[in-house]
Amino acid sequence: MSRLLHRPMFRRGGSTGEGITSGLRRGYADGNNVPEVSHRGMPTFKSSSNGSNFNLTNYLSEPPPLPKSSAGADFWLNLGTNILAQPGGRPILQTLGTAGREPLARYQQQRSQEDLLKYKHGQSERQFQLEIYKAMTDEDKIALKEEINYLMSEHGLSKEEALAQAMPKYRKPMNPADVERQAKEAERDLIQSNAEATRAYLSKEEGESISIEQAIVINEFYAKAKEQGWEYDTTPFIDKTAMAEEWRGLDKKVQDWISPEGNIAIPTDLQNDYKEGLYYVDSFNGDVYQVGPGSTELIKVVIDEEVIE
Repeated sequence: MSRLLHRPMFRRGGSTGEGITSGLRRGYADGNNVPEVSHRGMPTFKSSSNGSNFNLTNYLSEPPPLPKSSAGADFWLNLGTNILAQPGGRPILQTLGTAGREPLARYQQQRSQEDLLKYKHGQSERQFQLEIYKAMTDEDKIALKEEINYLMSEHGLSKEEALAQAMPKYRKPMNPADVERQAKEAERDLIQSNAEATRAYLSKEEGESISIEQAIVINEFYAKAKEQGWEYDTTPFIDKTAMAEEWRGLDKKVQDWISPEGNIAIPTDLQNDYKEGLYYVDSFNGDVYQVGPGSTELIKVVIDEEVIE
């Protein structure tokens, strides 16, 4: 009998999970996660070590986590592509390397834009939720916290998932002025984040340093190019400053290399920088040009009229 009573299940203060009690629920032995009933009948939970009961005000005040960096993966991808593109390799590898450069660059740019957009969206949504929470009555704040804790504890939702599911019940209808303001702010944030992504891409991949304002102009050009079916270079903006310096060195005046129609003659030393038939943009004023035959001239495009081939 003494041996029987020394089994784990009979020990004073012992826990389940051993012997014939293995696999059974622990219940509420630690005194936490014991449900109570709130004033709305929704269970609420005491704080526990697993963090299911958290400070909602602090959570909404914190910025969302930054997107994970892909710099390391991008580096190896770029390195591998550049190695394949070097002279002296097998022809098939050279072909793959050369063909993969631009698609890879575009893919990286798109990923960078997506990450920034996700972060900006999360940041805006978090701020929006914080404003809603601040405007709630104390009663609604308590009820929201209780519901979030319930969803996390009983249904295993994350903080973000529980908040997204519970918050809509407490949102008050916005007036038209607030709706319009939010739409404008969202559009502004989208333009800004896209510009930041384009600026980062051109700096990293092309070694070009441009302002946010220039990046916005270039993004507008990208959108117009997609709409019109224009083909453009990886660095699609003209360097008018370099052209002016070249022409000054040849004792040419502005009217000698810019026609009354706005067409720009390309100096001989810079003609390799512009590919015949492709479209480029002046990143300061948004003027669009197509490179003429022999890459000797940038022909100004009238956006509102059809381009005659």
